[in-house]
Amino acid sequence: MDAIKRILVVDDDEQVLFVFHDALIRLGSDYEIVTAGSAQAALEKVRESPFDLIITDLRMPDMDGVALTEALRAFNSGVSVIWMTAFGCHRLKAEAARLAVYRCLDKPLEIREIRKTAREALETVRE
Repeated sequence: MDAIKRILVVDDDEQVLFVFHDALIRLGSDYEIVTAGSAQAALEKVRESPFDLIITDLRMPDMDGVALTEALRAFNSGVSVIWMTAFGCHRLKAEAARLAVYRCLDKPLEIREIRKTAREALETVRE
């Protein structure tokens, strides 16, 4: 069971969660895909069990992706984090570097890009 890579996708848009879940589940049986509709729900899931990769939207009503990433670092400083936003990643370079974010992706995303970036991030998971 240790070979299973756990991915958590966080977004307040149910359609985005569906698309990401569907895209990532096709990576194969070595991956478990979990979704959360809010940052608070994501934190609850992380408290229950660890994840290898967390993909989060940056703009959510209860807590933004930056604050979520800061909270996640308290649980697991080595977890790979990917941000996604429709508002431009270029403005967030300093924050992303400070929080050791693997990558920031601009929406809309292509399915192929989602899978490729998730695979790359999981290859760099720090122990």
